[in-house]
Amino acid sequence: MRSRSGRPARAAGRRVRRPARRPAEAAVVLEIPSRTEFLGLVRDVTKKMAETAGFDSATAEQIALAVDEATTNVLEHAYRGATDRAVELRYEDRGHRLRVDVVDTGATVNRRAVPRVDLRRYARERRTGGLGVHLMEKIMDSVTYRRRGRCNMCSMVKDKTGPSRG
Repeated sequence: MRSRSGRPARAAGRRVRRPARRPAEAAVVLEIPSRTEFLGLVRDVTKKMAETAGFDSATAEQIALAVDEATTNVLEHAYRGATDRAVELRYEDRGHRLRVDVVDTGATVNRRAVPRVDLRRYARERRTGGLGVHLMEKIMDSVTYRRRGRCNMCSMVKDKTGPSRG
């Protein structure tokens, strides 16, 4: 509220506070125990968030796969199978893109130590596993990793208007 002079109005000598503006984007935080039986919930919530953000069902499924892979990597590598920890997933619809952060307090994984995947050789050798990071990078428009304090964060972004890479 402003007075005629254009200054903020005051009530009894105090500044009148306006209600806080609500952000335009939707944000959801999900925390799960570090157990594989919660991966289905991660996939379901991720798919629903992606569809709510405006992605078609097929793209939403791909985004859910990428987030499932990131969460699985936390369970297997950062937590080394420990079931007494937690994983936090943060979903933000930023209007023109969907951002998902996967946060853990486990061991830091050296991203440079993860080998690049030669898909032809991989198929020829009939290998299984080890494609998580590759799939995440193929599906999402951006995948970044950082350490903040005692937390690891994998941030994945999918643009709504860009060319689909999934």
